Amino acid sequence: MHIAPGFLSPPVWATMAAVSGATVAASLALARRRVGERQVPLMGVMGAFIFAAQMVNFPVLPGTSGHLGGGFLLGILLGAPVSVIVMASILAVQALVFQDGGVEALGANLFVMGIVPSLLGAAVRRLWLRPKQGIVTYAVTFFGGAVAVLLGATGVILMLFLSQSLPGSVSLLQAITVMDVIHMGIGAVEGAVTVAVVKFVLATRREAILSPAGPACEKGSA
Repeated sequence: MHIAPGFLSPPVWATMAAVSGATVAASLALARRRVGERQVPLMGVMGAFIFAAQMVNFPVLPGTSGHLGGGFLLGILLGAPVSVIVMASILAVQALVFQDGGVEALGANLFVMGIVPSLLGAAVRRLWLRPKQGIVTYAVTFFGGAVAVLLGATGVILMLFLSQSLPGSVSLLQAITVMDVIHMGIGAVEGAVTVAVVKFVLATRREAILSPAGPACEKGSA
């Protein structure tokens, strides 16, 4: 769902840059108190995984492309603040080095692919932190991943519409319908991959997810 250069009007991309910039700043402040040493390797590994997954994309509508997101998965594994920071790093490298997404659209791309999915993932994270997980946790995670993708796709169309960048023959409803139908398949894959990866990480590195975070907690456990 990367928005390419030149498709957002200055008022739209400036607004999204301000919103995403403020969110990243708040996430950095929160992460200082919440990130434990055991989470740092997981951040690097998952960041690399999401970066590679996002590089496989295909065109959907003029100015947009579709691919796996990863923000929802990171929100579950790392919590919203850390997830937003990792996603911001991934998208910044993609925009600046690989020209995947416009630099001026970085705030908009972060909002739809990083901030919104990370918040949804953080809400679902609570289910995975329980002693036992079952079909309800898996189902909520699967549909949560799909919803995160559809919300992002819809957000892209709304921003293109506000920027008057949709093709003249395509109405807002038609664009949303086409985008969401295409992304239903992507959302299903996103949900399934999220369930599988979270189950694997919990089975192999459960302490990285459940470990107390932040300097205060580490001192208390020393």
